[in-house]
Amino acid sequence: MDDPYERRALLLHLGDVLEAIYCLTKCADSRASIGEALEQNDSLVSFSILRHADASMHPADFIRRATGAFFVWPKALLDETLNRQLLAHTVQHDLFAGNAAGWEAYVSERRKEVPWFGVDLPQVPEPEADAAPEAAPSQADAPLEEAQPDPQPSDAPPSRYSTWPWRDE
Repeated sequence: MDDPYERRALLLHLGDVLEAIYCLTKCADSRASIGEALEQNDSLVSFSILRHADASMHPADFIRRATGAFFVWPKALLDETLNRQLLAHTVQHDLFAGNAAGWEAYVSERRKEVPWFGVDLPQVPEPEADAAPEAAPSQADAPLEEAQPDPQPSDAPPSRYSTWPWRDE
C-alpha cells in the first residue's frame, strides 16, 4: 500500500483545486460559464478540474460547489485511518451531480496516482431540483469504509497529530 504517497497526491490535487478556485474568482463576475471562462482565460486551461466540470456552470456556482466538495479534505487526509469513500463522495455529490461524464473523466485522472479513488460509489446523483445552495454532506452522510474507534488515552487530551500516518517510527 502506498498510503503516504496517495495522501500526498491528494493534497497536491487539493492545492491545484484551490488555485483553480482562486484564479476563477478573478473572472467569475465577467464570465457566464466555466466554458466561456476557459475559452477567454488562458491561465485557466491548465486546471483539468475545470475541463471536467459542467461547461455551462456559472463560475460562482463552481466556486461554491468546489469549496463544499473539498473543505473536508485537509482534516480527512490527516486522519490516522483514511476514509476513502468520504473523499470521493463529497466531490461526486457537490461538484459533479448531474455530470456523470465529467465525474468519470475526473476519477480516471485521479486514479493514475490514487488507484482506489472513487471505487464503490453509487452513480452520480442528479442535481438538486431547488435553487437553494446545497449543504455539504457531513461525514455522517458519506459512505463509511468501516467504523472508526476513537483511540485516545483516558487521561490525555485528544491530538490529531499524535498518530501522524506517514511519520517514520
